[in-house]
Amino acid sequence: MKVARLGSEEVLHPDRISHLPDDLLLRILSLTPVRTAMSTSLLSTRWKYVWKMMPVLVYDETCPYIGSLGFDQFCVTSLPLHEALKTLNLKLGKYTDSIDNLLFPNIRSNLLEMKINLNYYYGYYTPITFPNNLTVFKTLLVLKLQGRIILDVVDSPICFLSLKILHLTCVNFGCEESFARLLSACPVLEDLFLQRLCSRGRFLFNMSVPSLQRLSITSERAYYNSDEPRLEINTPFLNYLKIFDRCGYYNFLEDMPKLVEADVSVDMSKNENLLRVLSSVEHLVICLYPSLVLDLRDSLIFNRLLHLELEVCNSFRSNLLLSLLKYFPYLQSLKLGRTYPKDTENQQYCLGSEPSPVPKWLSFHLEILQWRGYGGTLDEREAAAYILKNAHRLKTATIRLHRTCMDNGQIIMKDLTYMSKASASCQLVIE
Repeated sequence: MKVARLGSEEVLHPDRISHLPDDLLLRILSLTPVRTAMSTSLLSTRWKYVWKMMPVLVYDETCPYIGSLGFDQFCVTSLPLHEALKTLNLKLGKYTDSIDNLLFPNIRSNLLEMKINLNYYYGYYTPITFPNNLTVFKTLLVLKLQGRIILDVVDSPICFLSLKILHLTCVNFGCEESFARLLSACPVLEDLFLQRLCSRGRFLFNMSVPSLQRLSITSERAYYNSDEPRLEINTPFLNYLKIFDRCGYYNFLEDMPKLVEADVSVDMSKNENLLRVLSSVEHLVICLYPSLVLDLRDSLIFNRLLHLELEVCNSFRSNLLLSLLKYFPYLQSLKLGRTYPKDTENQQYCLGSEPSPVPKWLSFHLEILQWRGYGGTLDEREAAAYILKNAHRLKTATIRLHRTCMDNGQIIMKDLTYMSKASASCQLVIE
């Protein structure tokens, strides 16, 4: 009960907030800085231990509320006091070498998720070695590292016995072996995201993770012409793959028969066995380059592929698209888009014209056609007319015109509308 004075009268104000349930109080505290949440312990006996039960903590070095202790000592003092901590988010604003010997030893061993974001742009990297005498990492399920961090993993690192998700964004490594050592310490890892930094020259990454199910690899824009990393990958139980890296060489040491979905944008001339490991997918996103078609053989048929998304690079060539048709016998949906990555291939290949006979997937399986960036060129019109004329099961065809052809939009729309359609029930949408 609080007492306030109104004129000459005393007014009693009941303390309603202290009677709220713990879950609601914890939600309120989660909206405040850590130091503010800790200071609530001085309010009353009811509040004394509430802050210790906060499951999520964000320690932000850039915030001004740390006080005279300094950020490192504030973390050392406060971290051991939390009794129910599940998720720890560290936002660091400058170089530090105290993560291993100050922060990690003061975290309770029931932690499930940890994020470290180093928002520091100068030439120094904050080192993390993961000391092998700690038990805190054995309960981690999620570990996300981002920024100017250098991982220098020792020969016998702590084993992340429970780690399922590992995200490494713009993180560097002390040596090529550090990456392999880190992965070998994650026996049940299922999800790996790697955004690699561009580099000078070549280096080799060995990625052997039998338990891995999802793998995503992207690269920053290459600042060096010699950026040509090589990755040897052994992930036999992978079911999702995403690679966006036109510079890297990817060598898959084993087939991946459980792979269901893949999204790849790579230089096919550097990744000769990629198509073979993709042959089991049901959903594929890939760029349409001549080398993609030339690398396909009659022995390589995508029998499980149901959904195909093709990013068309530079000028569209109908012979490239039509030459692909026979390799996807059960395709149900086809999406075409237009993108403009740096083109390193010669588009002028002689690949034939319309396939004969008409592929069975086009006649009896294709149900959805989506085309983004249709420009009405002769090649595009030839491909669109061929698909509409032969797709007997087509339900919807959605065609979005490219922004550069809006002046002739009405003519292009009229042309598409009057094209012969094999499916009387097909709904044609032109945007």
